[in-house]
Amino acid sequence: MLTLVDRLMNYRFVLSMLVIASAGHAFAAQDATDVTWLKLPDMPVPRWEAGTVVLDGKLYVFGGYTKGTKSSKRVDVFDPKDTSWKQLADLPSAITHMNAVLDGRTVWIAGGFKDGYKGYAITEVWHYDIDRNTFTAAPPLPERRAGGGLALVGGRLHYIGGLMPDRLTDAADHWVLDLHKASQNAGEWKNAAPMPAARNQFSAVSFAEKIYVIGGQFGHDKGQNDQARVDIYDPGTDSWSRGPELPKPHSHAEGSTFVNNGRIFVVGGMTRDERRRIDSHITAGMPGGEWRIVGELPRPLSSPAAAIIGDRLFVAGGSLNGADPQPGMWVRSAP
Repeated sequence: MLTLVDRLMNYRFVLSMLVIASAGHAFAAQDATDVTWLKLPDMPVPRWEAGTVVLDGKLYVFGGYTKGTKSSKRVDVFDPKDTSWKQLADLPSAITHMNAVLDGRTVWIAGGFKDGYKGYAITEVWHYDIDRNTFTAAPPLPERRAGGGLALVGGRLHYIGGLMPDRLTDAADHWVLDLHKASQNAGEWKNAAPMPAARNQFSAVSFAEKIYVIGGQFGHDKGQNDQARVDIYDPGTDSWSRGPELPKPHSHAEGSTFVNNGRIFVVGGMTRDERRRIDSHITAGMPGGEWRIVGELPRPLSSPAAAIIGDRLFVAGGSLNGADPQPGMWVRSAP
């Protein structure tokens, strides 16, 4: 049975073909680009700088900024089968600048900025039981951090880099939590090899039993300087290596970076060339190692929520101006 998204996209495709046929061949290329994305109903509460995971073909969105740059406790799940949103239990704290990492049917969240702009960095660590819809406190980070990377490899949770409490100084620290020991109330964060270039608001994903730290920026409240750098951590040797650089400097895509079908996708964010601007591109790490721009967003978006579910790419929320969230949501075929 076709989902609502499938039916809408099929209808949109047929309609676009009729428009192209009636307008003539000269208009076809432009119109085909225009109809790549399908607009879906808005998010119930617009957010950016949120954490995201995908489970059972649904997109979960945790925290983030709402209007007025206010941190949110809100958690929602989006079901593409009927394009519905459902509100879940609130986060225990209103948090932004954190990642969400899936471990089976549990979501882990660590650190972040709490209580709106300018919020303060925290040591809080939470795990969320999706089936029970409950949050439970876990061993806190050794120090307060925000805008760092969170990744899971081999039953160990890694927190890397981020910002110190002054919201300006980048940290290179790398801490590891054994989740088996943590489940027995015996876990604590241990030091691992620090990241080679301290920075914040980078994307972090587990891929091929390694952790990829992608882009990011130097500084935060002043002098934000986006980076194209990619570093790769090997837990087997507790060592770092350099990966192929991004096509351009990049940050602010933590909740819109994910692994799908053997590739790492980075959707939207912030970038810079002659000036700093919001990014409209979809970038993918190819099997050969290099990065390539593989698509364009309907609008430039900083820190959206994004995921490929089935053969569709969904993008929701994010900011158009780097200060306020927008509620729009779109879908297109996966690049």
